[in-house]
Amino acid sequence: MAVAMLGGAVPAFGQDAAEAQAQAPVNPGDLLAHPADENAVLPPAELALTNAPRVYYPADFARVAPRTALDMVRQVPGFQISSGGGPGGGGRGFGEASGNLLINGDRISSKSNSVQDELARIPAANVVRIEIVDGASLQIPGLSGQVANVIAQTSTIAGNFSWRPQASTGPAPIGWSEGDISARGTYRGVDYSLGLSVNAFIRGSAGPAIFTYADGMVDPRFNTQAGNFRSPQITGSFAFEAAPDVKVNLNLTGGLVIFRSYENESRITGNPLPDYLEALRTQNNERRYELGADVEFPLVGGRLKLIALESFRRGNFRTQALFDIGNDPTFGTRFTRQSDTGERIGRAEYSWNMLGGDWQLSAEAAFNRLDNVGSLFVYNPAQTAFVEIPFPAGKGGVREDRYESILSYGTQIADGLNLQIGAGAEHSTIAQTGSNALSRTFLRPKGSLSLAWAAADGLDIRFRLARRVGQLNFGDFLASVNLSENNQNSGNNQLRPDQSWEGEIEITRNFGALGSATLALFDHRVEDFITIIPTAGGLESRGNIDRARRYGLRFNGRLQLGPAVGWQGAQLDARVTAEDSSLIDPVTGEKRRFDRNSPFELRLDLRHDVPETDWAWGLEFRHTTNALAYRVAEVTLDYNVPTFGAVFVENKDVLGLTMRLRVGNLFDGRSVMVRTIYDGPRNTSPLLFTEDRRLAIGQVFNFSVSGSF
Repeated sequence: MAVAMLGGAVPAFGQDAAEAQAQAPVNPGDLLAHPADENAVLPPAELALTNAPRVYYPADFARVAPRTALDMVRQVPGFQISSGGGPGGGGRGFGEASGNLLINGDRISSKSNSVQDELARIPAANVVRIEIVDGASLQIPGLSGQVANVIAQTSTIAGNFSWRPQASTGPAPIGWSEGDISARGTYRGVDYSLGLSVNAFIRGSAGPAIFTYADGMVDPRFNTQAGNFRSPQITGSFAFEAAPDVKVNLNLTGGLVIFRSYENESRITGNPLPDYLEALRTQNNERRYELGADVEFPLVGGRLKLIALESFRRGNFRTQALFDIGNDPTFGTRFTRQSDTGERIGRAEYSWNMLGGDWQLSAEAAFNRLDNVGSLFVYNPAQTAFVEIPFPAGKGGVREDRYESILSYGTQIADGLNLQIGAGAEHSTIAQTGSNALSRTFLRPKGSLSLAWAAADGLDIRFRLARRVGQLNFGDFLASVNLSENNQNSGNNQLRPDQSWEGEIEITRNFGALGSATLALFDHRVEDFITIIPTAGGLESRGNIDRARRYGLRFNGRLQLGPAVGWQGAQLDARVTAEDSSLIDPVTGEKRRFDRNSPFELRLDLRHDVPETDWAWGLEFRHTTNALAYRVAEVTLDYNVPTFGAVFVENKDVLGLTMRLRVGNLFDGRSVMVRTIYDGPRNTSPLLFTEDRRLAIGQVFNFSVSGSF
């Protein structure tokens, strides 16, 4: 079906709106160079043969009454926002660009404040247009595939706000705190964006947990758990010209993380075994800040951009489990961890034109640190208190000094065919302190090649090949304890960053008024893959194996049901992911999938904006399959609501506000964990027990109120 949808030629979506505003054709690059020019529009018929942007205007989204620029981007046909997040894709350092979102042709010099976050603070009234551009045609190394460039203008103060309470019919607490408020404007030549947000979620479930022991004894229990996560954050962004053609950006972020959860498990009435009660309590508190700045100015026929960032996070984590079994004394364990994490980055990007193309030389230095103090306690019933015991492997630190340089070149090598290529290397020194002190140095090549071909009117084909270097989780160097699943990682100071060759082919077909579709095929070959491995003394930790592979396809499409079947105001979005993966299990030596890999996912979203009214409604459907997860002595199938359904109703003008009610988990999906535990390595040891936990979540209610000022 996906391949069939990519054939045939139909006029571009949004063509009526574009034609109403069209002027004389312009160079595609001018759309990025002159974002304030609302009339810089290419006629739709010329877009495909020049790799020029597909352009969407506010009128194209009027039907859904968007409040923010992010609302608009989410409605672009056939476009799916990448989870790359901020620069660097959420990893350490900035690196080359990631994700697929830009604002006025630029990415932002912040990591905790992503482009998505910033788009959510841009009022829809400030959006001039949205350009869907091929990443290989831009002067921003690292971008590939479809990229959304949001052209927004500044104005006097304007803003957005929303409040999103949550509730459920299960044991989850009511969540009142999620919401945000933001303002943007210009004051004395400074464009500013200020935001206060509280990201939050609630969770809760209850149901049977059946243990079956090797001798056939069945131990039925009942489990109840709930959690509440809140993360308030303040953000400020400021942009101005310090001198003619000298652009300066400042980004400031500060926030907290507050998490509380509990889990109770007890044997049910009629269980022949002694009474049993397990009480697990977890809490995590964090505070963090980030300061980022960049300055860009002309230099020797090109432009130089200098970027600096400082971030810090302090976390205090505690989890404890107490057990009461029959008439035995209470016993239990507590694990605490105080962690300080910091990062400093300096980056320079010099861009110039030469030999018919765009060049960029980048150099980056990133200095990262982690200091952990992990402590282990056991419960002393005589003292009715936890008493600390030695745990030297949980204390220590990790330092990484990383340097990277990449030279990139982009050009149009033929009509409708763009090339972008980059090559360089990364040098890093990782030093661990504490009980297993060690320092190691790595030198790894990296780079990418991207081709973008406008094969026909409305048909774009992209190819990308990249050599990537992964980043280690510093916490894996040190020992840690998971009381919820009763296992422990011993820590591993021999970890190496993984490396991979990643290839992808992406085909996008624009069906005009009917919608659009994108099909991507990918194949990733990984060296030094990281998974759980056995270690000395019968323990286990995260470690490297020689190689692994992940491959599959992604399909993303939208069908406008008005032109297709006459259902005016309705649209259907479909997303399909099918993938496989393979590695050699470090315990059994047999081939298996990646841990918790999702081999298949289908998502369908129907939205109907009722014509000539302010009402909209819709349906959501998701089905996901899940793969097993492996430890040395354990095999687990762990998933949450494999088949999910939801319905929503929305009114776009209730005293000037948008109100929306959504009811989720219509099929009463459950949180499921099925574990098989062995008395040692699972390939040679006898079975101890199995646990089959199937917890009901209930229906989840999400209500939102949003507005603008």
